[in-house]
Amino acid sequence: MSESTPHSSDEDSSGETSSGLILNTTKDQGYKPPRLFNEILPTGGVIRRRWEDFRVEEIPLYTPCGSGEHLYITIEKRNRTTLQARNHLARVFEVSPDDVGFAGFKDKRAITTQTFSLPVLSDSKVKDVEEHWIEVKEVQRHKNKIRTGHLEGNRFEILIRETREDCLEDVTKILSKIALHGLPNFYGPQRFGIHGDGAKVGSALLRRKIDKALDLLLAPREGIVEEYRDAYAAGDIQQALQLLPPGRNTELAMLKSLRSHPDNMRAAARRIPRPLRKMYYSAYQSELFNWVLIERMDRSPDAYHSPWAGDICQLEGRRSRFHVELDPVAHQIEVERAAAGEVSPTGPIFGRKMKPPLGLAGDVEMAILEAEGLRAESWLSHVRGLDLDGSRRPLRVSVGDPEASWHKGEEGEEGLMIKFSLPAGSFATTLLDQIMGPEVSRVEVDSGDSRELESQDS
Repeated sequence: MSESTPHSSDEDSSGETSSGLILNTTKDQGYKPPRLFNEILPTGGVIRRRWEDFRVEEIPLYTPCGSGEHLYITIEKRNRTTLQARNHLARVFEVSPDDVGFAGFKDKRAITTQTFSLPVLSDSKVKDVEEHWIEVKEVQRHKNKIRTGHLEGNRFEILIRETREDCLEDVTKILSKIALHGLPNFYGPQRFGIHGDGAKVGSALLRRKIDKALDLLLAPREGIVEEYRDAYAAGDIQQALQLLPPGRNTELAMLKSLRSHPDNMRAAARRIPRPLRKMYYSAYQSELFNWVLIERMDRSPDAYHSPWAGDICQLEGRRSRFHVELDPVAHQIEVERAAAGEVSPTGPIFGRKMKPPLGLAGDVEMAILEAEGLRAESWLSHVRGLDLDGSRRPLRVSVGDPEASWHKGEEGEEGLMIKFSLPAGSFATTLLDQIMGPEVSRVEVDSGDSRELESQDS
């Protein structure tokens, strides 16, 4: 990292900016998306009372051609992480785990179906894959390795238990409205890590507040009880190393660096692996995207699906983007196209090369940057080797074939069954919040993969 820094380290999250715009919301409200249908009572309830209550199936981006040097294995796994499935396949086929391709992470505490690719010419070992937690569903061949993002989306089947008994009609109304206008495309809380600190770490690293970043990762925190953190706070690095739970490789590397070089915090921070550093920066970008979306919806509840004059819109299902003209007639044309589901307004994934919108949309985004003490030119400009120059993300996500039914299991248990599909990069928690009510959908959710309920790790 070089010594360039943002032009200010002030993190005030509200107030008037140089653009003259006064923000109505604060950054923290990005974790509390508003309900779209307050006139309809939420269902309440819990999810994942059992891991069988949650099912996810990948929707592939393409169909394998039937020939090639890569074996495509579609598996169903139960109560295991994606990395555990990958490592199991690597052992069976005697290849490096890095050679095993997959499109995205899937939940641990669930029944999930996804496809892996292996660079092997023989499928003779397929019979050795199956165990009590993993089943082979299909075997095909293709010419290339599956890469992150080679995914159209996911289909979900989620059983919600302990809802109010008369909720089915209300849920059907909610889903019909969502099918028409889509959902606000918020990043869910799992985007920010198990303890919710990902964006804070990214912000601290961006501002070169290395002490703060290390404290978030190593020091005692409210609600986090880990003995090694107490030892770190007491300055006993050796004791912290001895108390560190197994498998905490990043913390191990940082503590070893501090043991060798007690006063060199920067050296310790450099022990954070590049992919993890990128995740922290991405979490901060995601937090600010959420804030922009909250601010827009506070000003106009339909702002997630109806474009403003000056917005940058994206064609539905494509990457093609364009500015909405400020002219009222041209603007109205795009409003009608958005109502027909042809285009959606976009929000910022802030970065040096991100194209900003015009008009009020541009003022909101600039005001939020300024409230954070940032400018476009300073965003990640000192981070070498990380492809985080910024982009745009649709503010609306389409929900495919949503349906609800009352479910009665073989053992007499009952619950509300929700079925729907989401494109890659979106979060099922957003839909559950609208049905169950804010925060209620977190109950009984096992942490598992830190990416749980995300349609694709983006």
